[in-house]
Amino acid sequence: MTISLDFCFDFASPNAYFAYKVAPNTERAMQAPFNYIPVLLGGIFKACDNQAPMLAFAHIKNKPDYERLEIERF
Repeated sequence: MTISLDFCFDFASPNAYFAYKVAPNTERAMQAPFNYIPVLLGGIFKACDNQAPMLAFAHIKNKPDYERLEIERF
């Protein structure tokens, strides 16, 4: 039996880009191909009555600095 996994991503999401970059390694390790499915996270947030992280966490001090540090680490 062959298993495939759905990989939903938003082109505008930096974190989705990082996940996309390592996805081939995950596919090989799991021996399961990914079905790449582009999505619009803004639409998903709206449908779930939620906010984008940049809005939901805007009040958190040093959040942008931490995000930059995470990007450098990657």
